[in-house]
Parts: sequence; structure tokens; C-alpha cells
Amino acid sequence: MSQGFLHIAAATLNQTVGDWEGNVARIQRAIEAARQRGASVLVLPEMAIPGYSLGDRLLREGTLARSWSALRAVADLSHDLVTVVGLPVRLDGIVYNALGVVKDGRVFGIVAKENLAVGDVEYESRWYQAWPAGRVATFTAPDGTTAPMGNLIFDLGGVATLAVEVCEDAWLGFRPGSRYAVAGADVIVNPSASWFMVGKHAIRRRMVEQISMEDHCLYVYTSLLGCDATRLVFDGSLFIASDGQILREGDRFAFDRDVVLIDAVHDMSDARLKRMEAGSWRQQVMDSVEGDHGPLPTRVTLPGAFAASQTPPPHPPYWIPPPPRPVDLSLEHLTASGVLPPVTHADLHHVELELALAMGLRDYLRKTGAPGYCLALSGGRDSAMVALLVARMFRYDNPTLSEDDLRALVNQRFTCAYMATENSSDATRSAARQVAHACGATWYDGDIDHALHALQSTGEAMLGQTLSWENPRHDLALQNIQARTRSVVIWLIANIRNQILLTTSNKSEASVGYATMDGDTSGGLAPISDVPKSLVQLWLQWATDFHRLDALASVLRTPATAELRPQEKAQTDEDDLMPFVVLDQLMYHFIQRGLEPLDMFKTLWPVFAERYHHTPRAFADHIARFVRMLCRAQWKRERFAIGFRVTAFDLDPKTGWRFPPVQAGFDVELAELYAYVDTLA
Repeated sequence: MSQGFLHIAAATLNQTVGDWEGNVARIQRAIEAARQRGASVLVLPEMAIPGYSLGDRLLREGTLARSWSALRAVADLSHDLVTVVGLPVRLDGIVYNALGVVKDGRVFGIVAKENLAVGDVEYESRWYQAWPAGRVATFTAPDGTTAPMGNLIFDLGGVATLAVEVCEDAWLGFRPGSRYAVAGADVIVNPSASWFMVGKHAIRRRMVEQISMEDHCLYVYTSLLGCDATRLVFDGSLFIASDGQILREGDRFAFDRDVVLIDAVHDMSDARLKRMEAGSWRQQVMDSVEGDHGPLPTRVTLPGAFAASQTPPPHPPYWIPPPPRPVDLSLEHLTASGVLPPVTHADLHHVELELALAMGLRDYLRKTGAPGYCLALSGGRDSAMVALLVARMFRYDNPTLSEDDLRALVNQRFTCAYMATENSSDATRSAARQVAHACGATWYDGDIDHALHALQSTGEAMLGQTLSWENPRHDLALQNIQARTRSVVIWLIANIRNQILLTTSNKSEASVGYATMDGDTSGGLAPISDVPKSLVQLWLQWATDFHRLDALASVLRTPATAELRPQEKAQTDEDDLMPFVVLDQLMYHFIQRGLEPLDMFKTLWPVFAERYHHTPRAFADHIARFVRMLCRAQWKRERFAIGFRVTAFDLDPKTGWRFPPVQAGFDVELAELYAYVDTLA
């Protein structure tokens, strides 16, 4: 048995905010699994004890007290196993996002996050204070327990030296982990609560590989799994890496488990040799000793035997190249279970999007205790995508059910309804029916004209005038009354079925307010509110082939339309707005990049000139229309249902883009745009 071998484990957990007993029970299962495998160290995610998305529960005394009591319980469970687990702690009246390092009933130290996640959907500075680099203090817990807190590294019996950096700490140029590494830490662990975004997992993987190579260390990364309190979905990333190579990678999007654990036995002499060989490393160490990187960390020695009882498998001969990496090793468990076909590079982003939204839907249903979902199925693209995501959710959550049993389950827990008016077409009715049948949902099909006419007649009597499609001033009211009548009926069905009503608002239409408040926006959850319309179209086209969903063909054949005007008016969404490919680019450049209207034109005109037949003013008109509609629609976004964050920026004013609902428009900026366009004529 070599003293240089360390057996380390990392786990992701599907926790729920405030589920004190359940969260500790899942931590206990991770501890037992790590111990059974022979690990001496276990790393758990950031805020694993209370759940990450606590919001203003962090301002409650009970949250801090119960978190500490749970940490003491975890410490008691951690016999012969160093456990690193996240919780909030308060020192001198200030709350910190922290990690406790516990073993054998003792809290040996607490490390707090030095770089808070602030901006975008993160709002940590509302509740936490960043820990000053280099500071060490004595923490006194509510029960009188004391422990060092801050700039600490942990000596594991001479086998390894462990240090902790927390989530955001790793995403910066000069990381706390680098400071710890040059001070002697050869194991850096990063407990995170890193929320999902399409493509983000590949970025995390590259980051972990790079850090392990730059710091010549064993780097262990773990994040949360699932949807702990709505909006943010965690995919459960797990990595153990050394010298630029991933040694172990965990299963993401685990629907069948609340705990996923990986482990590795690693020869720590590899990192030490790399450090001795690198002259630049030696210089950095000397700079650290001389104080150039701030105070040296305080070393905490943990008692116990940490040498692994087994050795890692032998390395293949150095002249044999490593085998090619699978497209995404973390998804292979879903392919193996039969719920997902083999995934190629072309499929990956669509699969990730599907899995994240399905996991959010599953956890929202499970953690609220609701029996099912209800959906107004229009025969259009948005509602079709939502329906299929719900069906896929049930498949992922029940991988062993036969197709017949799965359809029976979906029929019991998922309801779809088509509510026609005289403006509805046979094509959308047929498309809606086919989608509902393909999903296995309970299906209702009805006409609401009688209710609609009754409401319209009541309004006309009160107004003392007849409403007509030929009067432009009546157009919007006549469209909206249909959507709001449907809302009343679908809410009735949802209440009778005792199910959560889903709304189908997409990101593009939300950006410009192309939605009827208290109509098609009605519902408790908006699964695709962060999915642009262009991506809805692409996902549906992909899902048709990937999942062999022939029912989508009729949906995709029909132009996107609200069907709120008489059929002879041939209403389409893009005629009402602009081409969605244009709208989505304007949304991205205005919101995510913060470009002014003139800058948007200069950036995008080379891309869209041919589409606009080289008529710059036509494109400028669409820019102006987008900006004005965006500003006017903020009040609607303030009222939209809860949605899941899955893309690079978020319109949700509660967690994402905070835009004033009342403001002066961009008249000056738009005047600059038109002045420039006039010079091109």
C-alpha cells in the first residue's frame, strides 16, 4: 500500500430548498456509498444542506440554525470520511456562502466563497458577503462549537493536502485555488451550484481540465442536480481530473436517482513530480512564501489514515494514444437505459435542452406534490413542444415501463384540450389531436363560440356599440377576448383534473409582448419561456426525426399563427411581427450584447441585406418596431408565469433582465438610426 494513493469521491444531489430531513437523508446515502467504495474524502455541492435557491429564506434565523444543526448531523455520519458540504453560516452578523469540512463528529474548518455570483440570474450579494482573501477567523456556532474559518488548507495525514474553492471562485483569472495550490494544496475541490445552460457542460469540462493542468493538482468538481426551487435547473455535473485529463465523469440528468457518485484512486506523486519539474511552479511557490499572493493559508491537520487501500489501474503504455472520447459520456446512462437514442454532436444541444426542461417539469411536479399537468393544445409549434416535453418527462422518469403502461400513466396525469372558435382551422385541430394522441394525453376537444359570443354581446351592450373586424380599433379586443375565453375554460379543466396549468409563451414573443395577458399567458408554469421561437422550430424539426414523431409533420406544415382573426385574413405570427430569425437576432443583440439600435443595424445589415432586398429602411423599421414593442411589453413580462432558465440570457425580471416597466422610449437612439439609414439611400 503506497502512502501516495488517495481515494476521493464526489456526489451530486437532487436537493429541495428547506427539506431539512430529506436533504440530510440524501447526504447520508452519498456518505454510505462513498464509504462502501472505500473513499476517504467525499465532496458534496454548494449549499447542499439547505438547497441553493433559498432566496429570502436566507434572512430567516431558522434557516441558519437548521443548516448548522444539519451540518453537525452530517459530521456525526462522517466516520473515517472527510466530508465537504455547503451551507450558509453567520459570522459577526454577516452571512457567508460556506463549506464545512467535517469528519468523525467534528467540524475541522469552514471555507467561505470569495467571489460571489452576481449578475445575470445570480443575486448572491443580496444575502451574502464575499470572504476577504487571506483572512482567517474563529467561527463560533449557535451551539458553541468553534472552528477556524477562511484561508485554510487541510492536511490529510501526509497523503495529500486539500483546499476548497466555491463555484464562482473557479471562473476567474486569479482563483483562490491557485493561491492554495502554490501554498501546497495538491487536491483542489470545487463544490458548485452551477445552473444549466445549453452548451455549458462542455465549458465546465474544459475549465476543469485546464485548472488541473495549470495547478498540477487533482481537481474535483461537483454541482447540484435537478430543480431545487424553480427557474434554475442543475444538470448534475461531476468531474475528477488530473494533469489536464478527466479521470471520472458522472451521469448528468439522472431522473432515476437523487444521488449520483463518482470516485477515483489517484497517485498523488504524479502532481508532486510535475511541480518539481516546472521551474515556473517553483518561482510561484517562492513568490507565495514571500507574501506576493497574500498571507499563507492556515494548515489544519485532520487525524486519521488517508492512504488508499487499493491502487489505481495501471496506465496504458505511453505510446498508445487515448481512445476517442464519446460525444458526452455523462449522457450514456440514458442511452443504456433505452430512453434516449445514441446522441451525436449534431444532437447534443437539442438533447440537453430537452433533458433540462423535462427535469424541471419533473421536479416541479414531484416537489409541489401536484398530480399532473394540463395544457391548452392549439395545434401550433409552442404548445406542441410543451406537450412533447411533458411526454418525454414521463418517459425519462419511468424508464422501465412498457409503452402501454407509460401511455396509461400519461393519460392519467396529463390533459390536453383544443378550444375552437369560428376562426380556428381544421388543420390546427387535426394537428393538436395527433400530438395529444402521440403523447398519450387525455384529450378534450370543444367549441367555445357560444361562450365567446355571450361575452362579446355583454361587452357590446355595456359599451353601446357593435364590435367589428372591419374597425381597426376593435381588432385587438376581438382577438384578445378569444384567448381570454379559452383561459377560463382551460382553467376549469385544470381545476377539475387538479393539475398544474402550463402556459406556452416562448422567449421571442415574450420579448415584444405578443401574448394576451390573462389569455394564452394563463398558467402556473411556462416551460419554454426561455426558448426563442427560432429554436422552437429547430427543436421540433430535430425531434421529428430523432424521436420518430410523425405527429409533428402536420404542425410544421402550417405557418405559425394565433388564429385569432377570421380565416380570410390569413393571419400569421411573422406578418404580425417580423421574421422570427430577425426578431431573435435583434433580441440577442439588444439585450445580451447591449447594442444601441444603430449598432444593431451596422452589425446585422450585412447578414440580412439580401432578405430585405437591399432596402435598409425596411430593416430599420423592424429594428424600431422591435425596440418600441420591447419597451412597451415589460409590464407583461413582470406578470408571466415561472419558467426555466436554459439559454445565455433571461428575460425574467425577477431573476434575469431587470428592465424598467415605465420609461422614456429610445426615440433619440432611433432617430440616430434613421439618420444613418438615410445616408445609405
